[in-house]
Amino acid sequence: MLKRLLVSGSVLMALIASIFLPSVALAASSADGFSLQVSPSPIIETVKPGQSSTIELKIRNTGAHKEELRIGLRSFKINDTNGDVELQNDEPKDVSDWVHFSDPSFDIEAGALFTEKVNLDVPANAGFSYSFALLVSRSSPAQQSPGKTAIEGSVAVFMLLTVDRPDAVKKVDVLTFTSKKKVYEFLPTEFSLQMKNSGNTIVQPSGNIFVQRGEKSATPIATLAVNGTGAYFLPGVTKTVNASWNDGFPAYKTDGAGKKHLFWDWGTLQKFRFGHFVAKAVVIYNDGIRDVPTEVTISFWVIPWRLLGVLLVIIILTIVGIVTLVRKTAHLAHKKHANEKS
Repeated sequence: MLKRLLVSGSVLMALIASIFLPSVALAASSADGFSLQVSPSPIIETVKPGQSSTIELKIRNTGAHKEELRIGLRSFKINDTNGDVELQNDEPKDVSDWVHFSDPSFDIEAGALFTEKVNLDVPANAGFSYSFALLVSRSSPAQQSPGKTAIEGSVAVFMLLTVDRPDAVKKVDVLTFTSKKKVYEFLPTEFSLQMKNSGNTIVQPSGNIFVQRGEKSATPIATLAVNGTGAYFLPGVTKTVNASWNDGFPAYKTDGAGKKHLFWDWGTLQKFRFGHFVAKAVVIYNDGIRDVPTEVTISFWVIPWRLLGVLLVIIILTIVGIVTLVRKTAHLAHKKHANEKS
């Protein structure tokens, strides 16, 4: 039975990158030399209902051989459990009638660049937003050689369309903001911010997490980016953004083998962290008229209890030593005084 393998490693990363890492050119490669670069990726466009527009997709064959290719529409979904992007085998029915390609099939010589035009004939009754993938793949399935597995190369580019309608609703809700622990011995501290697109069109939230001594502190100790990759949130999608504060002395760091070690950088001794801290998350999105901020605050402690224990032992031993020395000195002085009287 003929086995076909999608160029899974690089393509899967490309799929995820195209949703969560804007302006990243896609690339796929395989053992048989299939290698394409596609840009822009993802395609983010705002269209008007009842109007037509054209988007140019640049496809470069970076392989060593001529490629006979085709392009088509594919639907996708985002796994609610782990957030993974899952490419489907069917066409998105809601756009298949009005999204067309200038060249559904085309050839590209090795090293050459081909421009594919994606024509959008947006209907007057179009919805608020559409998200689908453009799949570039070989026109004919690869032939299986005896004792070898055939490879079906393909590359996907995500397309996110926002329809400019006056009744479009852009809204982001912050569902939860938590710290992994209430008390940390050493940094890093780890935060999770869960956000949901509660509107009916695509949004791109941003913002910061401010770590500070108190809720009303004028100057934060650290500023961490929220959605720093510029990810787009589809309607109804819930996503958790993670951030960590690791600017401390000492602090745990992960080595190349994935193991955590306590790192002592004595040049950052002034960043010794101890006490109560507040983390303030400020999430901002544009509702089409203005920037709307949402603020939520949590608190946590950093208590390096082992260091404090060692310090306490040192202090106790120092006090005992001083007391012993004072008593010994007083005893010798008293004895000397008694001898002098006798």
